[in-house]
Amino acid sequence: MSLTEKYPRNYWFLIITVWTIFIALYLPLGLIFPTTNAGRFTWIELISTLLFSLDLVYYQLSLGRLREEFHPHHKQVPFRQRLFWFLVDLPAALPLGLIFGSSILSLSRLLKLVHVGEYFHNWRRKALRYSDYLKMALFGLWFLLFSHWMSCGWLALSPNAYEGDRLSRYISALYWVIQTLTTVGYGETAAESNLQKIYAIILMCAGVGIYGYVIGTVAGILAKRDPAKAQYFSNLDQLKAFVQYREIPPGLQKRIRDYYAYIWKKRLGFDETQFLSTLPQGLAGEVSLNLKREILERIPLFKGVENTFIEEVALNLRMDIFTPGELIFKKGQKGQTMYFVIKGNLEVFNEDGVIINTLSEGDFFGEIALLTDQPRTAWVRALSYCDLYALEKDVFTSLLERYPEIGSHIRTIALQRQNFNT
Repeated sequence: MSLTEKYPRNYWFLIITVWTIFIALYLPLGLIFPTTNAGRFTWIELISTLLFSLDLVYYQLSLGRLREEFHPHHKQVPFRQRLFWFLVDLPAALPLGLIFGSSILSLSRLLKLVHVGEYFHNWRRKALRYSDYLKMALFGLWFLLFSHWMSCGWLALSPNAYEGDRLSRYISALYWVIQTLTTVGYGETAAESNLQKIYAIILMCAGVGIYGYVIGTVAGILAKRDPAKAQYFSNLDQLKAFVQYREIPPGLQKRIRDYYAYIWKKRLGFDETQFLSTLPQGLAGEVSLNLKREILERIPLFKGVENTFIEEVALNLRMDIFTPGELIFKKGQKGQTMYFVIKGNLEVFNEDGVIINTLSEGDFFGEIALLTDQPRTAWVRALSYCDLYALEKDVFTSLLERYPEIGSHIRTIALQRQNFNT
């Protein structure tokens, strides 16, 4: 789903953004290469006046809804905020270039770029999944516009520095600006006059700042892009440090590496509990339910049951991962946990090694010891990597008491299994 499909208001914001970018490119270039086509300038001014005037009114009217959307506890829009955006939008909406017959006064339209930055900021807050892309897009936009303006400024300072038609002169100036901003060098055209040298110094200083910002931003985005991957490499570093001081057989090291790779590929390396702990209980419950509802509803035991039961189960489940060949529990152990199979295959076997049953996605086990307070009646072993949800005994008992119908169903299955095992 695109941003405009999810947030219809963004259709209008997108139109304003595209037109503002066009104006920001067109007007400075028109000052350097004046056109004799007065009709084109007039139409651009009229369209700008219409769009920006409508946006001024629309934004002022929707400012309260925007504030309510992002600050639901502070719905009243302060007067100074309304005044600020009015003072930004008004000069951009006025046709000063037509009124006074001056192309320079038309540059007041560029104040609309302040609003474009605000639009991008709102989009980032709404569409968190794409926030990094929007951040880089906004940086790319500012870099493009800044380079364009600096190229126009350099052409104004060096009208005789380049030969050829308008396009060739502009590309040459843009080439010089990009070279300077990216700290590659001061370009093929040397600054001669004092004003040109000052201009070049400003560009060089801006280039250092831009270069540092790009490196820092890209590094930050890559570091936060995949928390599970970051955790994977952190785990490998810990393993590497550990084996330097402790002897671990190569086979065991491989099993550990495979386990780390599994939880990375399954995106299980990111600690959900740490994130949930930052939320109030109500929000944490809703997030937990949304994360686990789809999985729980695939388990036959939970089909058609009350939503409240699903919610309570979801809030009290924890994720356990078992590697191939690992024992989940042994016969004779005291049971404190039952399990729901989310992914993977397991086998149930007795003391003679005879396989009693196999378990796969949607099955549950371990409930017999919880219902009867007897030790485990069999061994359970993972045949592959298994993702299991674990439910503790005290929660399990409480749920059975409050939902007797589901409890009766679980007891029936448990009794059948116990009789089969014996």
